[in-house]
Amino acid sequence: MKKYLFLIAVAFFCLGSLSGVKAQSTPCAGLASISGPDTVCAGSLILLTDSTAGGAWSSGDTALATIDASGVVTGVLGGNATITYSLSAGCFVTKNIVVNALMPITGDTAVCVASVVTLSDLTTGGTWTSSNASVATINASTGAAIGVASGNTIITYALANGCIRKRSLVVNPLPLNYYVFGGGDYCAGTPGATIGLNGSDPGINYELYNNDTAFVDSLHGTGSELFYGPYAIEGNYTITAINIVTGCSSHMSGVASIGITPLNIPHVSILSATGDTVCVFASATFTVVPVNGGATPYYQWYVNGSAMGIATPTDTFSYLPASGDVVSVTLYSDAVCAIPGTADTSVTVTILPRQTPSVSLSIAPSDSVCEFIPVTLIAAPIWGGPSPTYRWIKNGVTATIAPGYSYLPANGDNILCVLYSDYQCLTVDSAYSSNNINVTVLPLLVPTVTVTANPGTTIGVGESDTVVAHVVNGGTALSYQWEIDGTPVPGATSDTFVSNTFANHDTVTCVVTSLNFCGGMPASAFAVITDTMHTTAIQNAELNQGNVKIFPNPENGAFVIEGTLTTSDKETTIDITDLLGQTVYRTVVSLQNGALKATINPGDDLADGVYLVHISANGFNSIRQLIIAR
Repeated sequence: MKKYLFLIAVAFFCLGSLSGVKAQSTPCAGLASISGPDTVCAGSLILLTDSTAGGAWSSGDTALATIDASGVVTGVLGGNATITYSLSAGCFVTKNIVVNALMPITGDTAVCVASVVTLSDLTTGGTWTSSNASVATINASTGAAIGVASGNTIITYALANGCIRKRSLVVNPLPLNYYVFGGGDYCAGTPGATIGLNGSDPGINYELYNNDTAFVDSLHGTGSELFYGPYAIEGNYTITAINIVTGCSSHMSGVASIGITPLNIPHVSILSATGDTVCVFASATFTVVPVNGGATPYYQWYVNGSAMGIATPTDTFSYLPASGDVVSVTLYSDAVCAIPGTADTSVTVTILPRQTPSVSLSIAPSDSVCEFIPVTLIAAPIWGGPSPTYRWIKNGVTATIAPGYSYLPANGDNILCVLYSDYQCLTVDSAYSSNNINVTVLPLLVPTVTVTANPGTTIGVGESDTVVAHVVNGGTALSYQWEIDGTPVPGATSDTFVSNTFANHDTVTCVVTSLNFCGGMPASAFAVITDTMHTTAIQNAELNQGNVKIFPNPENGAFVIEGTLTTSDKETTIDITDLLGQTVYRTVVSLQNGALKATINPGDDLADGVYLVHISANGFNSIRQLIIAR
């Protein structure tokens, strides 16, 4: 509504400006013109006069300006108002009065000390002033008033044309300042800590906040101290005082901090250099290890429930125990938040006899082994204690210090052991093994086979032929198995094989295995049987072995294999097998006109020991022994 009145006022102001401000009159002889100002501010007064007596005053638009019988004009809204002075005879005179508009001041009529209130007026372009800057100041252009001290001041808004508006501004005092106290750390699980204010005033609410944001509680002022709590939430607590009537508020001085101290649950354990065991006739010393005992804990020692003196700060206790004694201690803690205040523990004492240690030895797999087979020496201690140590002596020289001893033996090795016992109650601290181990190493039996045929490998159809296997380095116990073209012949298990059913180009092979203690490695040789229409030669041991060489041998990584193979193949297969006949490595190598030369690297996965290298191609089969020793 104020906006529309202002627009109407502006419109009237503009119309008044167009019509001018000169007084108008009727042609009545002797009637004087109206005297006085031509303008008035809305809400202000001016005085008009006329020297001709007996007339009456009137306003042509009382919504813009009014005039009383004495000629006092009051500006109402901006615009042009016609003021008339008329006589009873009908003669009159007029005067145009311009009403300058100035809207009322809006905004709060009160402000708190140190707070800001902004006043405004719809009529722009004016200047703001305060009648008492010690009570409140105001920004001349923005109308922002700041309370300085309690009291009253008059705020004026003045336009350049002299029009002004005034209103009173009350500055309300802030609540009196008091000091926050209390708080502190409290033990977890207890109700918490109390907060206080060292004074208060009636009519004031005192609101408690945690970390300035979380509202906690509110108390009314009583004229004396206030107490809040207890509170269990950690944080920094502050108090804001608020006047119930004026709404003015202020922070009280000080901060009460609340923290939580964790419970210190006491615990105690008993330690001894020998644990809960003591050698017979020896004194025992026990020491406590407290947890959450505080700065100056006290201890009460007991033996079988009887107190040993009074509680003291001494954390050790010594005496001559008997087997089965129960030694206990009670800790009296002075730690902050020690709940409960005491802790107990006990230990039962065991008396140990004094003993003399000994050790005996065994060997696996046996004290007689084949060449390149490792052995493991095992010690069996008596009264060796929980963590004994062993020194192994081979042929009079210390070989290692370890719980056991594994190595690749040589024939005639003599092994003994020294036990170093850590049993608690020893008569002596070491002992030599009660038995020595003498190792016998037997050589490996790797047979070499040669096959001969009688009357030969060239026979007529249906003619009988006798094939004989000749074995070198096979030992006394051998097994034989004859094969034709790779298929075992049932019952052909002696060194001689006789048949009159050979087919043309049959390959007759004898696989020989040593059955002796260090045998087990198979070897073979073969012959090719033809009829009288063809010729061939027996594949004897020389052909079987060829002129293949392996070096270095023994080897500690890669080795070279070279020679000439009597084969038409362009490549040969090389297999490495262990003493159980299991293939552990295989590769295929190219040949150049039967010539073989290759570097073989089986890697680090092969353990030290003896292996057989099989070189095979069409018409050629050779076996070489390989020793790996890193």
